[in-house]
Amino acid sequence: MATEGTPVDETELATQLRTRGLVRTVADRGSRRLDENHSALVEALSTILNATDAPPIDLHIEEALAELKGPRFFLVQHVLCDLIPLLNVDQDVLLAFITRLLDAGGNDLAAGTPSTAFGEWTKKNPVRSSKVYEAARAGDNLALRQLFTVLVMNADIEEGLIFAQAHEREAKLAALSALGAMELGERYGEVLDILVQGASSNDEAIALRSLEAGYRAAAQRKTLAPVGFDEQLERVLQTRSPFVIHLATNLLWIHWVGLTEKAMSLCLDAAADVDPDNAGTISHLDHAAYQLVGAGHAEKVICLLSELFDRSKGRIALDAFQSTYHALQNAGSEVLGSAVVYWLLNGSTYTHKCVASEVCGVGNDDPPFSVPTSSLPLEPSDQLYLCRKAVGWFFIDPVVAVVIPLAVLRDGSSDIKNDVLDLIYHPLLVSYGGKLKDYVERYAESIPDLAELLTRKAAIQDAMEGIERLVELHPSEMQREAAHVQWREQMERSMEQGHRKSIFEDLVTKQYILYGRSSLTPIHTEEGTTHLTETGMHSFSVSSELPILDIVDPVGLEHMLLQFKLEQRAQR
Repeated sequence: MATEGTPVDETELATQLRTRGLVRTVADRGSRRLDENHSALVEALSTILNATDAPPIDLHIEEALAELKGPRFFLVQHVLCDLIPLLNVDQDVLLAFITRLLDAGGNDLAAGTPSTAFGEWTKKNPVRSSKVYEAARAGDNLALRQLFTVLVMNADIEEGLIFAQAHEREAKLAALSALGAMELGERYGEVLDILVQGASSNDEAIALRSLEAGYRAAAQRKTLAPVGFDEQLERVLQTRSPFVIHLATNLLWIHWVGLTEKAMSLCLDAAADVDPDNAGTISHLDHAAYQLVGAGHAEKVICLLSELFDRSKGRIALDAFQSTYHALQNAGSEVLGSAVVYWLLNGSTYTHKCVASEVCGVGNDDPPFSVPTSSLPLEPSDQLYLCRKAVGWFFIDPVVAVVIPLAVLRDGSSDIKNDVLDLIYHPLLVSYGGKLKDYVERYAESIPDLAELLTRKAAIQDAMEGIERLVELHPSEMQREAAHVQWREQMERSMEQGHRKSIFEDLVTKQYILYGRSSLTPIHTEEGTTHLTETGMHSFSVSSELPILDIVDPVGLEHMLLQFKLEQRAQR
């Protein structure tokens, strides 16, 4: 390995290239991105490989690439990509070389870097890009694979238009994408006319590529795409094929600036039909929804999520949209509150279940949302329906469950005041004291009717003093043991599932600490020595409260909550 600041021995390097090949030589040198010897190594490699008697750049490449695994491959690729623009080798040889690198890189985000390096290579001499275009017209697969990059890197609008109107399908697709990615300047209108024509094609791939390019070009100019694109988008989205839905998702994510209101509505409706098994498109949709919330389109996203949960019959849940959920939280507690109100009012059981699993938690001191007056429905019957849904689905977290009833008491119809007060008292205050009682007391001054509920709560609490000593209410030892076994099994399954899904599983060392106040971790240094790092441990706790009604009247409580959950909203 070359050390920092050490000159590169070109004689030794040339020998290595002739015996080991370029890829293995770079791998042997172990060059890193920040190594000061990196530039010197790249310069020495280019000098040797540009000589008339130079060894071929693809010597032993298949075996060498098979030996490189994971991050080590991309360290070597980084050096090779810095080297490629400096080479003066035959185009066919270089195309074959970068194609092998691309195939070895797979689907990694950094896998496309060799294409960029090849584009830089063509920029060094105008003749090179012309030769790539020639090869592409002749149907050369390797040249066709790099046509998009070469067109974009050379900003060759003229050639892009020629290829976009050609009959060769692969070249046409590459050119359409390239036109959308270029800075079009004064030729913007001319190019978009060609893209609209492509969007009207009966070939789905060409139509989709043209639409994406058109909206991308508009988004780059911070302007809306022409109306013609919306018409073709509406036609194409009717098929609801996986490719069409993926296009709609990407338009919402990456090119939403170029979408008109109509186009955005069309894409949102199509995205709601995404296949629950298509994890890639769902991930893109999460990114898109996150962007839209930040851009002030929270209402559209809230409607979209409800449609997703209901159309997929719960197979898509809110845990697949964590970025979006955090965006709603960051937009303000009232934005998230408006979302919760909309989902409870308009969603089905699938949506209600998704919302409850996200907003309810153990040990919450304060609810994660607040309810603005503007989000409450106008009809008293709808307000009461909303309260009953909140109590039914959020009962396990009483502080969250009481937020909506309190909002209705404060800002809703007086006609249902007594019904809402009854809900707050039974089952909530009857079941819970502690944090719920403290939370309700905060509103006692602004909502005077709560004082009576708190008085009744204190009375029933006094009356139940000592009830825990009644043997008849105690579970048997067999029931206790069965509950403990069930709890342990559930925790073991949860831990295993958490480990499998964790992105840190392969990055950190797993430790099992049975007893002690600190842990010792061995740190291995580059010099071959090992030292121990001590990490102190501190206690933490989470408190939760079991509802009294679940002990005193479990059957009645379950029946009541089930009624609230399954109740249907009155149709008008």
